[in-house]
Amino acid sequence: MARITYKTPTLMKIKYHRKTLTDSGIYSTYVRLLDVEPEYASTVWLQITVFDLSELGLGLLYSIVPVEWQPYAIDFTFETPSVEEMLQGIWAKFKPVAFEKLYIWMTDFREYIIENIKPEFQASLMTLTAEKAIYGVTPYGRGVYDPVVAREFLRSTFQKLRLMRTPDMSWKEMLDHIADLLEMIGVTDEITYNRLMLMFSAQRESFVLGLSLLGYSKLSEKEGDYAKIPFMDARGNIYTVKFKTLDHLQMGFILGITPLGYGLLLPKESIYNLPEGKKNPTFLKVLDQKVRGIIGRLTLSTWAYTNYHKPEEMRDVHRSDKANQYALLQTLRRHIEEWVRNKLPVGVVDAVTVRAYQNAVLQLITWKAKRHRWGFLGWEAMTDEQFKDWWLQYWERQGLNKTILQSLYEGVEPWLKATREYKLQIGKKIKQTRQRLVLV
Repeated sequence: MARITYKTPTLMKIKYHRKTLTDSGIYSTYVRLLDVEPEYASTVWLQITVFDLSELGLGLLYSIVPVEWQPYAIDFTFETPSVEEMLQGIWAKFKPVAFEKLYIWMTDFREYIIENIKPEFQASLMTLTAEKAIYGVTPYGRGVYDPVVAREFLRSTFQKLRLMRTPDMSWKEMLDHIADLLEMIGVTDEITYNRLMLMFSAQRESFVLGLSLLGYSKLSEKEGDYAKIPFMDARGNIYTVKFKTLDHLQMGFILGITPLGYGLLLPKESIYNLPEGKKNPTFLKVLDQKVRGIIGRLTLSTWAYTNYHKPEEMRDVHRSDKANQYALLQTLRRHIEEWVRNKLPVGVVDAVTVRAYQNAVLQLITWKAKRHRWGFLGWEAMTDEQFKDWWLQYWERQGLNKTILQSLYEGVEPWLKATREYKLQIGKKIKQTRQRLVLV
């Protein structure tokens, strides 16, 4: 077969179909997933444990129940489709785990404390956790209200930013851009950064049950009963931190690092309840099950990539609705990029700068129009004016001209909402159609 250069939209669609939607593409995807499984497993253990454990600690400090945190309360189970569903190209059914039904303690602070904390510490912790009020429901004076945008950033978005900006200082710079929003509920970018990076440092430089990983984590230096680890805070200051138990890292007050009011004075021994004196507390057992499940389902991602794709579509790209969906989305992207190029002043010709302006406009459209929403709830909760202000400030800090950005925004504004809706509609159409045909 002659070699094809994939540059035009049609040829890009053919390439996408061959790589992911044909029989050979599906097999290759499965083999590649098997190849990366060891690295994937390591990454999941290292990232998910830190995210989930830091969220549980921050939850007690800021009165956010476990089921509200993302990615803590995000997981899926796999179900085998019926014959009728497979005829419609439904190869896998991924169902979200209903944590609120499985674990009552995730939905209520009182239940969480009773389930996971030793009896002698329960009463004092319950006095620290104020119930979050619901507008129009909670009686006045019986709860605390958080600004919606700030709350969404704290419980979801700042963890997503860590994945998007893996280098620590790059992530810190991104947090700086939303610091004003976070400070609305008494959470500064430095507090969130320091707490999470302290967990990462402890994971690498010491061995903590429930946090560390064999073959990766070290045996730390000791001072008496305490482990000693190096730690660099948000301002670049280097400290030696002493701790003994996991809860010290999650929510403990650490002199010189934790501001007053943003950490608990904890006893030397752990406050967590260990069933029969030796078993893991309940929240760690749930975390272990979740991580093992995520790793065990890696190869099922093969079917997620090709889901809603009939057998006859695998053989012919021109009959493939998924390939057409991909082509529509890529055509939309290319149209937006070309529109930006034509709107830029004559003097803006540098390819890197042009690409930056194109990325800015793509972000303007897509970040409030995500089908897979976790991590983007902070931006979705913003009003259009709030998002515009954040967007202008963010890209100006990246070195782009604010006047040009303002001009681009004014040009996009008349069709911004319609484009977001169109993008979401394209993404959902095939799934909705195939599921509806199963019921016919």
